[in-house]
Amino acid sequence: MALASTCRENGEIVISSGNRLTIENVGEFARLVREGLEVSQQVSVEFEPEIDIDITGIQVLCSACKTAAASGKTFSCSGPRSRALVEVIQACGAERHAVCTQNNNSTCRWFGGVE
Repeated sequence: MALASTCRENGEIVISSGNRLTIENVGEFARLVREGLEVSQQVSVEFEPEIDIDITGIQVLCSACKTAAASGKTFSCSGPRSRALVEVIQACGAERHAVCTQNNNSTCRWFGGVE
């Protein structure tokens, strides 16, 4: 599936990850996230099961979550986190099982706090 965004009836923006969130193409994903957060209170990402993701993709997810929290919005995962996402988070030592001060002291939904 290609990288794309859609709007649900409730106003939530859902962004499909496409097959890759790597340094080569994460800029387009970041643009979709930024635009989604400009127009919606809730933006979520739906991951492809076989996504290729690197640390750059992880950085964009974390930054988007922080940006959303700062403006009282929600940035979350629609459906299960992909296995590749979990593996890259573990490989870079970014697992969290505590609150995130950048996310209004909520449990980190990206780095292991919420499944």
